[in-house]
Amino acid sequence: MNAPDGANAPVTVTASVTNIGAVAGAEVVQVYLGLPIEGQPPKRLVGFQKVFVEPGESKPVTITIDPAATHHPFGIWDYCTQALVTKPGEYTVYVGNSADNTPHTVTLSAG
Repeated sequence: MNAPDGANAPVTVTASVTNIGAVAGAEVVQVYLGLPIEGQPPKRLVGFQKVFVEPGESKPVTITIDPAATHHPFGIWDYCTQALVTKPGEYTVYVGNSADNTPHTVTLSAG
């Protein structure tokens, strides 16, 4: 994962999907974000991509978490300022194929 400036710049998540089966298949790579703010969900879905793979084939997947996107992946509503803000702290990026199966993680710092 590429995170040059924590939660203030786009984060590029790359993964590889390999079909070890005997028939063609598909997988959905999902990226979740854990925010360091109490009262927030443990994982917020921030990106996904479906990949079709033939038997024995591997394909790369790239998903970008863009803080400037309209869904505000790093933002939370601040009732004092009446705006979405990015709070300082440790954000966790989770990668897997469901919210319950995210074996790959990395932590980003926002200051």
